Formats: sequence, structure tokens, C-alpha cells
Amino acid sequence: MKPIDDALEGLPSTDEHEELPPPPFSSHLVMREQISEAELRAYHVGFDQNVFRLKPLVDVICSVIPEFVFGLHQGATVDQTKIVNRLREAAKRVYTTDKYGRRGEFGELILHLLLRDFCGTIPLISKIYFKDSDNSTVHGFDGVHVVAENATMWLGESKIYTDGAAGIASLLGDLENHLKEDYLRREFSLISTKVPIEFPDRDKWILLLHEHQTLDAIVQRICLPMVCTYTSPIFDNHTSESQDYIDTFVSECRKLKTKFDEGHIETDIDVILMLLPIPSKEQLVTTLDERLRSMQQI
Repeated sequence: MKPIDDALEGLPSTDEHEELPPPPFSSHLVMREQISEAELRAYHVGFDQNVFRLKPLVDVICSVIPEFVFGLHQGATVDQTKIVNRLREAAKRVYTTDKYGRRGEFGELILHLLLRDFCGTIPLISKIYFKDSDNSTVHGFDGVHVVAENATMWLGESKIYTDGAAGIASLLGDLENHLKEDYLRREFSLISTKVPIEFPDRDKWILLLHEHQTLDAIVQRICLPMVCTYTSPIFDNHTSESQDYIDTFVSECRKLKTKFDEGHIETDIDVILMLLPIPSKEQLVTTLDERLRSMQQI
């Protein structure tokens, strides 16, 4: 057994038949994991009265903002007298600029939501918490989460595009860059200095990121979720969850997975493509921006 396995084997384990806790943000009431496979997951957002459920989707995306921003960096609990101030501060940390159309924070919120509610992860750090100014961008992985049950670290990327194929191409570019040894080492060095003191089994996760840890050992403990939220043409002809809609949804997602696989670099690291088709990127981003600004004014 490798030294890293010796150190991590003490992390809590879950019996395969043990009932998992409910999703923390209850997004399963808004979207369903229509495809759930080792290398492909796809999320279907339902309709209500023949209308895409945009508002509930925006609700659950925005519900992750406080955890996305603060994580455990300011403790696990919040004084009730400070809840409103913390919520307002969290919303401002995301951004305060009018030039939000090409920013990536909303994609990062979606990544956070999907990992937490559908993959059972816990955010290890919040990179946005360490921003130098409100509107500066944060480089590196869009999300850094862990799953204690199997002692894995989930390092995610997320895109929101008007075209699914373009989003896939952008993710492939990020994947190629992220798989380079120097990039991983640099990211591990930055992450290890930011793990909150209160994080469970903190020392064991820092050991995984140690500069002298072998990549052979690290690869076994890493998963790369790649999220693409994109404007899909399937909503031009469907306004209800018919069988034809589901069949078209699945077919489109599998075609994008094929495109992803065609440009995929060979790696021993687990890579998961996660797709979220929506009727309009512009409408989603605009509505999210409106909600964020309301949160900043409470």
C-alpha cells in the first residue's frame, strides 16, 4: 500500500447500501440526472405549464452563493444577527461589474451545485474567497471539492456557451492544459495553502497535495468534472417532457460526448463530461445577474 493510501484510509467510509443524505440544495426538485454514467452525466430541467423552469433553476443556482464564496473559511456556522450581511457580502464577492456577459462565475456556481447535489462532494476551498478585488478573475480550476467516502479530489471546469460544440471545444482546451504536470503541481501548491483550519481531516488532504507526492499516487485520487451549460435547439420544438423530447435530449448529449471523446487526451485521471442544456444562455445569464444584484441590495 502506498504511503498516501495509509494516510487516507482513515477517512470516513460509507456502506454501499447506506442511505445517502438528501442533496443540500434540493436541486433534484428542479432537474433530473437523465444520463448517469461513469464518463457522462446530463441534466434535464423540467417544464411547468409548457414553460421551461427558468426561475426554479435560477433559485437553486443562487442558493449556493454563500457556500460557494465562504466555504469553511469563516467557520461552519453564522450568527443569525449577521446572516443578511453575510449574504450581501457573498453576492458582492461574485462580481459587481456591468460587464458580466463573458465572465465565468455563473458557470462556477453551476459546477458547485451539480457536484454538491449529484456527486456528493464537499468544497475543499473557495478560490473566490481569496480574490484581491470584487471584479478580479480567479485563475485555476473552477471548483475544488472532495469526496471523503473514497478519498478523491474533484477538480472541475465549467463553461456556459450559446453553442454546445463550442463549449466542448473550450473544455477540451482547458483539459489539455490542466493535465500538464507543471499545471497540476502549481495548482496543488496554491490549494494546499488555502485549506480551512476547520476542514475535516485537513492534514490528510494536504498530504495528497504535497509537492513530493508522486503523480502516480495523485492520479488515483483525482476526478476532473467538465461542465458545459449551453443553448440547445431541442427547446425550439419541445415545451413538455414527452418521450420525443427525452429521446432528442439523450441523442444530442451523446453526440456532444462523442465530440468530446474525439478530442480527448489519453489520461489515467477520471474525466466526467456533465451537460446542462438550456433554452437560452443569454436569458439564463441575464436572469442570474438580476438576482445577484437584488441579493447585493438586501
